[in-house]
Amino acid sequence: DVLVVGAGPTGLTLAIELARRGVACRLVDSNAKPPGRADKAIGVHCRTMEIWEDMGLARAAIDTGIWFNGQIVIVNGRQTHRVEWNHPELPYAHLGLPQYETERLLVDRLSTLGGSIERGLELHTVTQDSANVVAHLSTADGARETVHAKYIVGCDGAHSVVRRELGLSFNAGAGRFPQLFMLADLDVDWAMPEGYLLRFMHMTDGELDGMLVCVPLRGTGRYRMATMAPPRVMAEAARTEVPPGFTKEYEPPTLADFQVALDRLAPAGTTGRNLRWSSIFRISHGIVDRYRVGRAFVAGDAAHLHPPAGGQGMNTGIQDAYNLGWKLALAVNGHAGAGLLDSYEAERRPAGQAVMDRAVRVAFTDEMDNADEKAQFLEEMQLTLTYRGTPGVGEALGWDAPDRGPAAGDRAPDVHGLTRRGVGHPMRLFELTHGISHTLLIYTDASTTEEDLRGYEKTAGAIQHRFPELVTIYLVRDPDAPRPPAVGLPVVYDTGRQWRAAYAAAGPCAYLIRPDGHVGFRTRPVLAGALEDHLRAVFGDGRQSRE
Repeated sequence: DVLVVGAGPTGLTLAIELARRGVACRLVDSNAKPPGRADKAIGVHCRTMEIWEDMGLARAAIDTGIWFNGQIVIVNGRQTHRVEWNHPELPYAHLGLPQYETERLLVDRLSTLGGSIERGLELHTVTQDSANVVAHLSTADGARETVHAKYIVGCDGAHSVVRRELGLSFNAGAGRFPQLFMLADLDVDWAMPEGYLLRFMHMTDGELDGMLVCVPLRGTGRYRMATMAPPRVMAEAARTEVPPGFTKEYEPPTLADFQVALDRLAPAGTTGRNLRWSSIFRISHGIVDRYRVGRAFVAGDAAHLHPPAGGQGMNTGIQDAYNLGWKLALAVNGHAGAGLLDSYEAERRPAGQAVMDRAVRVAFTDEMDNADEKAQFLEEMQLTLTYRGTPGVGEALGWDAPDRGPAAGDRAPDVHGLTRRGVGHPMRLFELTHGISHTLLIYTDASTTEEDLRGYEKTAGAIQHRFPELVTIYLVRDPDAPRPPAVGLPVVYDTGRQWRAAYAAAGPCAYLIRPDGHVGFRTRPVLAGALEDHLRAVFGDGRQSRE
């Protein structure tokens, strides 16, 4: 059904999302062996942790990684910022996990679903017509293979063959930073507090001429360290063209090279030791003008490149795949409305552009991007990312204050303290909304009549008949709401009124939560016709056969 090219975090996420939904997928990668431990991605954002909870990965990731406490910025030896990332109201904090561990966890999860990576298969060409994609692959020994699929997704990184074959290129704002950088995994002896991302910067006459970024890893004094490449490398690079990403054109930097940076930028007496690996890399940035061409898509670094500031690249790619996976599955199974696949680009390209712009803006500055530290953190963790105003989401009349509660397109927040008959512990909303289907929450309060309840039951029955197994429906009951008659709907109780507060429910209303955790539709009061119109736009006419 789907050929996924590239088995990094983005491709693995997409393969898992398709496998969860029973979609036949081939995941191929040109590398004959798994990548080594030299990679830039470390931070797993709060939003990505929510996604991993849904995918069944959160506990293993927590057991393997470390939590980041905050960020400290030091300029010319003086601390200019210390931001604490202590927000216990969020489902998850910011996790530190090397990319090779991320990929190992994703591979293990895919394996439990019956999937695997086909390594050593290189893509050469892609063609398509109205019904199929044809891809030509080869193995390392020269054997050729032709693959026919309904869809192809390029998750094949900065040098994407899929992007090339689709005729896509990075936009006019793309570029490369002139500096080369060196990266390493090493131990550091110093008195800096543990668990903080550290940015040491040196400014001369207002110009940045030195920077050292240290990201903590599991283990005492262990860090992923990035700083500008040694002068001898910079001088040689000025005479040659160095592409983005890691390069093998230069000898790996030595511990002495990193000690020079520590002596200049870190606190006096700092000593580096136990260099595990090191490399030289170049940073680029850019975004393609289209994420979809017919039956072909691009995601992750194949669609957008980011400076590493804030660790946005990997997390944004994972969210691309999480957004696209459920939509492709509906299309393959004959349940996608006419515009559903177009909504991938409409939603994810603006998100990729915003993330890239911010990363470029803050890459080489000590300035905070937002005076409100918590607001900046939520933005950086992509918890405030919204698809408001895009064609794939909507809302009906009755929302006189649109900023009250999550609007259509916003991330649906978790809620604690829900109760359910026969369950001896409080429940979270995420326990209901996670999974492969949409979730419809119909809220009732003291103003709800028995006639209303019968109407909701009728609406729910019509939805479940037309879109079987695609929408899970719950009645959310306020403590003061009349006890419902024996309606054929599962009931959860908003005992502490936390749902009412989080969703700004000022009367009976309904929220449709998509499989990617964003609000697809909301209506107040519960307008059955408007809700059903939206569902037809998402799923088509319903009860269609597999494509």
